[in-house]
Amino acid sequence: MSSLLYGRHVVVQLGTTTSTGREYDDLRVQFGVAMTDSSAPNTAKLEVYGLAAGTVAAMQSSDAVVRLLVGYRSQGGVPRLLFQGNPIRGGVHLERRGPDRVLVIEAQDGGREYTAGHVSESYGTGTNSGQLFAALATALGVPLGNVDAVVADVSFPHGLVLQGRVAEQLDRVAAMSGARWQIRDGSLQVWKVGGSTGEAAVLFSAAAGNLIGSPTVTDEGVEVTGLLAPTLRPGKPFRVESADVQGDYVATSLEFKGDSGFATDYYVVAKGAPL
Repeated sequence: MSSLLYGRHVVVQLGTTTSTGREYDDLRVQFGVAMTDSSAPNTAKLEVYGLAAGTVAAMQSSDAVVRLLVGYRSQGGVPRLLFQGNPIRGGVHLERRGPDRVLVIEAQDGGREYTAGHVSESYGTGTNSGQLFAALATALGVPLGNVDAVVADVSFPHGLVLQGRVAEQLDRVAAMSGARWQIRDGSLQVWKVGGSTGEAAVLFSAAAGNLIGSPTVTDEGVEVTGLLAPTLRPGKPFRVESADVQGDYVATSLEFKGDSGFATDYYVVAKGAPL
């Protein structure tokens, strides 16, 4: 491991959309976060030790929000957002593990918007996909994040009617635009099929010391295990530099697993397709 990467830093923020939350950065936290490049919500499971029993009721409210930030204290001491979302129905409970009180939270990023959002709008001639994605983000109630020019400039000269669940209409517009979409970190992200979001690439490098084992070449591209990289997301590019594999990829599937310091887990398994 690189000497630049030490001192795990895990922060959990728990609250609601209508009140100031609480931040915890000195408790044991175990977490697993799963992300894919599909439109289905990304998911997380957190286990937080030592919280008060009253926190359970707050996290079971309909507007509860959880945010997980992780990093390394050696990198300026500022953790980066890995996941934010809402607990799923029935996904919050308290467990006793010996002397420990453990709050278990299962959450989705954009899960409520994905299932509940509806739209009923008509668009005339001269409409492009960028306008439609912006309108659908508004209907979801989330900000519009990345939409690259290739995706946004697809024209619909005869207009279009958007009617029904927003998620279904996003699937429809994305298919006609050659795009993928996802609610990520609370905003709508859109990128080209076969391309990436165009964000700065994450580097997995033997020289940097953040590779675990050797990358594996797969039928789809590559699978790499590395030290936790909290900014990596589906659709985002990453680069691999090792003795056996070198190249640029777009992330298609990510599994983050970590413990704030009481177990060895603190890594990401990234699968990617060639760019």
